Amino acid sequence: MRMKKMVLCILLWLAVLPLKATGQSGDVIRLGGEEWVLMAKPIAYDSLLCRRMGDFLPENVSRSTGNYSGYTAFWEVRDGYLCLQRVEAEVYEEVGKKKSTWVYEVKDLQPIFAAYCRAGTIQARWFSGELRAGKGDLVRYVHDGFDRNMETEQVLTVRNGKVLEMQTYHNYRRAGLNLMKAQGEIVRRFPWERFPEYQGERIIFSISNFQMTEDGHFVDCDVRLIYLRSSREKIDGKNHPLALAFKETLKSIYPWEVLFINGKYTGEYRNFVMPLQEDITHDKDDSAKYTLVGRVYGEFVRQRPPYDVKHEVLVGSNLSMAGQPFQGWLTDSTGYFQIKGLEAGTYHLKAEYVGLAPCDTVVTLPSQHNDTLRMVLPLEYDHILKYDCSPELSRENILKGHPKLRLVIPEEQEQKIRTHFFWKKYGVSYDAFYPLKKDGTLDCYLGVPNHLLTAYNLVVFDYLDKKFGTSWRKEAPKGIFGLDKSLDEFRDYKWFVRTLHKEGKYPVKLLSKGKECLLRIEYAVDSNGYVVQPKIISCSNRSFRETTLDTFKKVMNVPTLLKAGKDTLAVQYKLDSSSAAVNPETDVLIIGYSSCDKPVLMK
Repeated sequence: MRMKKMVLCILLWLAVLPLKATGQSGDVIRLGGEEWVLMAKPIAYDSLLCRRMGDFLPENVSRSTGNYSGYTAFWEVRDGYLCLQRVEAEVYEEVGKKKSTWVYEVKDLQPIFAAYCRAGTIQARWFSGELRAGKGDLVRYVHDGFDRNMETEQVLTVRNGKVLEMQTYHNYRRAGLNLMKAQGEIVRRFPWERFPEYQGERIIFSISNFQMTEDGHFVDCDVRLIYLRSSREKIDGKNHPLALAFKETLKSIYPWEVLFINGKYTGEYRNFVMPLQEDITHDKDDSAKYTLVGRVYGEFVRQRPPYDVKHEVLVGSNLSMAGQPFQGWLTDSTGYFQIKGLEAGTYHLKAEYVGLAPCDTVVTLPSQHNDTLRMVLPLEYDHILKYDCSPELSRENILKGHPKLRLVIPEEQEQKIRTHFFWKKYGVSYDAFYPLKKDGTLDCYLGVPNHLLTAYNLVVFDYLDKKFGTSWRKEAPKGIFGLDKSLDEFRDYKWFVRTLHKEGKYPVKLLSKGKECLLRIEYAVDSNGYVVQPKIISCSNRSFRETTLDTFKKVMNVPTLLKAGKDTLAVQYKLDSSSAAVNPETDVLIIGYSSCDKPVLMK
């Protein structure tokens, strides 16, 4: 019993670190014609099978801390059952000092799984529970077994080897304050005045089951245990006042980093240990000599043409100072921060935010400048250029015989683009981003700015020019960065009015009858920059209503830089032969010049 207590104390004394073991490589499962990472080892769930498999493998099988078992099993779902296809093991051969992969088919494995063989298959009828299969990038990773999540996961519910249900999830991470970096802020906000009996005490909270809202508000968590270090007292944290105060403090901080994992909004760690201790060294009556104020911005890719880099204030950006490891500050809802009580001197200030590169600066107080300090956190350019998009990566693809272009296309055109003759004719493939769904809303986050995507593509352009001349450019599909000029266009209010001018047509029948019209149209712009809900609010000739609304359709479902909200504009249809003046309120003027059998474009 004494030993158990000692082990528990050691675990609880960890300073703001998740409990870690060793991450394990998973098996492989084939679903829907694709291979997915199976984040489990189903054979290991039966101790007898696990021992038999260990005895079956050769003595010189290569085992590692990432694969204790020494093998990788391949699975499939056949006739509704989870079935073992084969087992692969990497073997190190002393002769020749090399590694080779040994493959064991179903017939080789039958002696081990004799009780589970049916019609030439091995059905995993020893297993019941949930299995996760994933693909794509890692969204969440803890260096412990299979405690990780990938972008796309399928959760299989299995009972006695029979797959009862398969549910697909698309996981993602939303930026905010990470719990690992929140200790200083929690210490400052914790209501120590309500707990004078714990003054100077180091209070360790063991917490789990984090529940968040989609936009980063803390909802609840389980405080499993509270440990007082000096007295070594263990407290049930379920409804203890300390636990309730801890939760109140977490609720006061916003926004938290949010992970959407298999249908739930949660935090990065399933289990977490956090120590808190009141700072009693600071004299609270000490008046502040200097106050450092500033605002933190972050670089983001504009999610509509021209897909350039813009700056936005960062809510919940974490600031820290060198030499003060237990101090930290958060920016508020306007990206603003204020650090009070600073003595004269030089301070090394660092700002951080999930998904962006950190920014640091040196500030000397008192300062000769009274301007608000402005800190801008850049995109992770080093990571983008090394792993995602750079001319070097483009050249590497060409040298490997697989030149690729980067493009962005609406979701409904994916089939058309994918089957375009261009790719086969010129031996080029592509990586596509799908920021537009059929309803015109954004479908994904484009994290690489236009100028980097264009630089990547220019290498492929030079390759195609040298091989085919420039004729390929006329045959290329739309949406290729650096080639499709519409991707470089600022779709602002000038573009909006100019496009309506260009697309506006004078109806032939009304032209021949000498009809004219002035109408006002109300429209809305949603939060993503899409023109929606056009509505005519006044019109001098109802015959022009349908034509005007048809013109508006040309600018709907197109991402713009227009400000969100409602607005109106005036459209005037005027004949060149008319003596009527142009209305001074007119935004879009469409002039008819002659009668013919086709609608007349404004000239």
